[in-house]
Amino acid sequence: MRRLTAILLFAILSVAAAAQELPPCACPDSSALRFPGTRDSFDAFASRLRSCRERPDSIVTIWHVGGSHVQAGWFSSRMRHNFDSLGMYPHAGRGYIFPYPLAHTNYDRSYSIGAEGEWTGSRSSNPNRKMPVTPAYGIMGIAACTTDTTAAFGLRMAVPFNRLHIICEAPTAPVVISGADTLSCVADTLLHGYVVDFHEETDSVRVEPRLHDGEFFTLTGLLPEVDSGGLRYISTGVNGARTTTWTERCPEFVRELGPVHPDLVIWGLGINDAACPGKDFNPERLKRNYRRLIDMVLAENPECAFVFITNNDSWRWRGRRMVHNDNGPAVRQAMYELAAEYGGAVWDLFGIMGGDGSATVWRDAGLMKNDRLHFTKEGYHLLGDMLYAALEAEFE
Repeated sequence: MRRLTAILLFAILSVAAAAQELPPCACPDSSALRFPGTRDSFDAFASRLRSCRERPDSIVTIWHVGGSHVQAGWFSSRMRHNFDSLGMYPHAGRGYIFPYPLAHTNYDRSYSIGAEGEWTGSRSSNPNRKMPVTPAYGIMGIAACTTDTTAAFGLRMAVPFNRLHIICEAPTAPVVISGADTLSCVADTLLHGYVVDFHEETDSVRVEPRLHDGEFFTLTGLLPEVDSGGLRYISTGVNGARTTTWTERCPEFVRELGPVHPDLVIWGLGINDAACPGKDFNPERLKRNYRRLIDMVLAENPECAFVFITNNDSWRWRGRRMVHNDNGPAVRQAMYELAAEYGGAVWDLFGIMGGDGSATVWRDAGLMKNDRLHFTKEGYHLLGDMLYAALEAEFE
């Protein structure tokens, strides 16, 4: 196993290093998953994943959840690309997405959105008080609302789908146009909103709320589906998200967790919980908040496995300037304790970077932005390569 891990890490990291020089303090050899307790649930997940190669009708789901590191999309898209590009697992669709341009915020552009009309966006982590109504946030943690009678949006996906759930609050069913077909949605018995089935697979649609004066349409997510099985890599991230964002501000979270039914959750929350002076950070509170989330997932799938990504070394805002965030080691310890408690794994990003102060070196190497909090596109791609190598080594 050690030899296989080393081979996979070398093969994937050598490709990444060819395009960018690793910072001198980076420790890619530390990229392997750590199991402070039992690894039974992870081994069971690895077995289910391997079996989906032989049983293409089965669905195995990896769910990556976090804050801005995930909403930016470069990290999760790199993971998805790595799983898809090697062709070892059948593709079971993209899972939940959101048309972020409607909310006037960033995303990775791995799918295309065309927005028409006036829309107002809001995040569960920082609600917009100008919204005409308080959105019933769900698993995406974001919403876009319009009262514009001309509003519409287009969606183009790289992977075709034959069913589309439109998760929304609307006075009447929206109309979906696909090619020459104009289809009316019907009430969704699975999720809050509407659903449409297509006569054949499609990769692009246009959604028209067709509002009348005084009506509003609030969108909180889209779920394109295919009828085939395989591996799904779903990512949901909200800029500024904390561990309490989904448990306290997303009333539709539990309902929308059902179609996910995750087999493996990659937890990337904690950077915003710890963006405070050391005296104000309480690791026990972080663990309590995590337990609430974890228990919701286990209620949906008691056999779910977990990977905890420690916080990266980072800086935080203090007034109008940024200072080093000294809470990295405390978050790291809390993650190891949670992993031991739930039989999960730890991917020690804090250690991989080089520990305290390493954010500056990564910035100087072009892998972090000047804020020394977020990574560059190249940095996120490197993280996606390293985490994928660590996971795949354990799967095999």
